[in-house]
Amino acid sequence: MATLQQLERALVNADKAGDMDAARRLAVAVKQARSVSANLIPDTVVPGTEPQAPEPGVMDQIIGAGETALALGTGAVGGTIGTIAGAGAGLAQQILSGQFGTPQAVRAVEQAAAKGAQALTYQPRTQAGQEQVQAVGQVLANVLPPVLPAIAAPGAVMQAARTAAPTVGAARQIAGAAGQRAATATGQAIARPVQAATTAVRETFGMETPAPAQAGARVSAGAAATPDVLRRVTTADSLPVPVQLTKGAATRDAQQLYFEKEQIKSDLGGPLRQRAEENNLQALQNFDALAEMTDAQLMDLSSTGGAVVKSLTEGLTAAKNKTRAAYKAAENAGELENNVTLRSVVDYINENIPEGDLAPILKAAQQKAIAIGAAVPDADGRLVAQPITLRQAESLRQTFQRAGFEGADQFHGGSLKRAFDIETEGLGGDLYKKARQTRIDQARKFENRAIVARLIKNRKGMEDPQVAADQVFRKSILNSSPEEITFLKRVLLTSGKDGQQAFKELQGATVRHLRDEATKGMGMDSQDRPLISPAKLHQSVQALDANGRLDVILGKKNAQTVRDLDDVVRYVTTVPPGTLVNSSGTAGTLMAAIAEAGATGALTGLPLPVASGLRQIIKMRQEGRTKARINDALNALPPVQP
Repeated sequence: MATLQQLERALVNADKAGDMDAARRLAVAVKQARSVSANLIPDTVVPGTEPQAPEPGVMDQIIGAGETALALGTGAVGGTIGTIAGAGAGLAQQILSGQFGTPQAVRAVEQAAAKGAQALTYQPRTQAGQEQVQAVGQVLANVLPPVLPAIAAPGAVMQAARTAAPTVGAARQIAGAAGQRAATATGQAIARPVQAATTAVRETFGMETPAPAQAGARVSAGAAATPDVLRRVTTADSLPVPVQLTKGAATRDAQQLYFEKEQIKSDLGGPLRQRAEENNLQALQNFDALAEMTDAQLMDLSSTGGAVVKSLTEGLTAAKNKTRAAYKAAENAGELENNVTLRSVVDYINENIPEGDLAPILKAAQQKAIAIGAAVPDADGRLVAQPITLRQAESLRQTFQRAGFEGADQFHGGSLKRAFDIETEGLGGDLYKKARQTRIDQARKFENRAIVARLIKNRKGMEDPQVAADQVFRKSILNSSPEEITFLKRVLLTSGKDGQQAFKELQGATVRHLRDEATKGMGMDSQDRPLISPAKLHQSVQALDANGRLDVILGKKNAQTVRDLDDVVRYVTTVPPGTLVNSSGTAGTLMAAIAEAGATGALTGLPLPVASGLRQIIKMRQEGRTKARINDALNALPPVQP
């Protein structure tokens, strides 16, 4: 029979070797040997005369510490795994029974989770171990959740303390006031173990979104009810192709956007990356939808320019034919034989001929007036007006019409036409007056405004047009004023079906221009689709919208759609000033390293398998919380409560 001293030495050796089973058996043997030798607990105890139990010795404390470590380790690893397994089994059972979703099913799943945690958690057998587990349970319940919320062990450890409570209650009478205080504290610590266990399971698998970490912290879901958030969501939904915003894009909340922009670079950020690509695709599809709404058929600038020039040229030809027919009718009626003396015209030529080198129209008018007999030069070379027929006078006016549309030619050509109209006002019969008005309409529509005239004129002495077909859009839309674009629009829309379609082609080219500018120099997504730059898109939209050209070109409705699309693209791709988003990705790496270091420090002193298991559970729990928050972030507004 081994002596008490031999048993105590064997117990110390077993504890140093880490042999917990041997230590437990030896601890029981040591305790029994001490009890027999000291005869501390008599068979019958008279009330009021109970002997006080001796304070736990060093060996008792060592044994209790060993059992506490074992309870902690199994509670952290086995207890959490048991909770997960128990919850899974409970869920499966309730689904098969057809009661899934009812309050009874929820309680059944929680009970199964708690039983699973208890089954895989070591229950201390010695008084010291039971008391220490109770104390640890109280500490874990009060300290661990805010410090290390990723561990699901407190529920399992406290469940072990619950199982040990009856034994400790019996020992309280012997242990005295200290034991009573420990047991009371433990009873308070294990108030909600089942709730902690089931919540841990849900969060570990991303089934439950964690509550805000700080009281008073700004919560995106709460902000989702504000008018600004509703306006952004409504704007995105009202586009031809609706754009689904994330919670950060809708609320513009700095903390929410920081989370989304950081997580999109992480291993768990797949759903956020997918949403970003979907938003980019939806923006591209909106450009396509806008182009379709214009009914444009041509897809390149050369074809578009050719359609515009063709329509204007045909319109000018039709106007000339109409004017020619009107003059022919007046001539046949003898209304062009009346005489007229163009004194105002001749005087204007005399006064301004010194500028003939700058304005060739003056020299051309001088030569034409002499050629038709409207004027003759005197001894000093000045012209003297002579009477001519209206038919001859009209040929001089045609010379004025060929004046240039820039600089001095434009100025003097207009002045000569006004002087001519004053001289011929009221002359001739009704047919002549009608012919004159027809000619004025022709000039006003196709000749007097540069935005039209330069598109239908050729280069001087050449057959090449002044404006190449692929430059028509730039010259007539991008480089023109709202007034000029309005004039061109009116001319095309009153030039028959071809003219109306030509303007639609300019509208389609405008939409394509905005799309091309927004994607110029950008990369591609995973499906080789071009990426849209919010800055470039906004710059292009503003360039057309600053002076009202966007409304003139696209109409008010489509122009507003473009503005809305511009806003939505900025919602989903930009962050407000002051939002600390690290585009390099080093912040996420640093935070992961800090978290790993913190977990390692918190687990120092536990056996390696236990510590490794705890780290894995911490990681699972953190990932579960992150997944749940990412899933929540994919919805711009919280779900409507029934």
